[in-house]
Amino acid sequence: MIPFLRGEKIYLREIRPSDVSETSNYYRWMNDPDVTRYFEYTGFFPTSVEKLLERVTSSIGNPDIVPLAIMLPTDREEAVHIGTVRIGPINWLHRFSEIMITVDRSHWGKGYGTEAVKLMRDYAFNKLNLHKLTAHAYAANKASIKVLEKAGFTIGGTHTNQFLLNGEYVDVLLWGLINPNHAARKE
Repeated sequence: MIPFLRGEKIYLREIRPSDVSETSNYYRWMNDPDVTRYFEYTGFFPTSVEKLLERVTSSIGNPDIVPLAIMLPTDREEAVHIGTVRIGPINWLHRFSEIMITVDRSHWGKGYGTEAVKLMRDYAFNKLNLHKLTAHAYAANKASIKVLEKAGFTIGGTHTNQFLLNGEYVDVLLWGLINPNHAARKE
């Protein structure tokens, strides 16, 4: 396996249709209420194998979306698919994109999400020459906030009472990070 992006503990590779089956990790976490708790839509409805496969296949070859599988090497021959990280849709005119991440709950708190976001951030800035990455996180999602802070993102705003969570409307924090190679540009 040739990784697309390699980190210290993980590597990122393309998402494949073969990642989706009724017995796959990917399908399992997309239907795990703890993993999808802070998702805007998929956390409210079950995700079918067919719908997940459609999502994966529609992103293949789409230059506006870069979805990658987070892979954890093991002592066995095959690495374990423990999450996904994605930039997209990319606005090529204004050179920005949103970044999103999902990690299987059995791998939370081990730094894999932070490493994946940093790898994708560096790819977006150094290879794609994007000017800015954005993200959003529910104010209650402490893990995502920690990942974004460690990756250098800062809060740029708040959508008050934006999403429904456990029967209550909660704030969503808007995050951003300017490409440091562009930060010195004068307005």
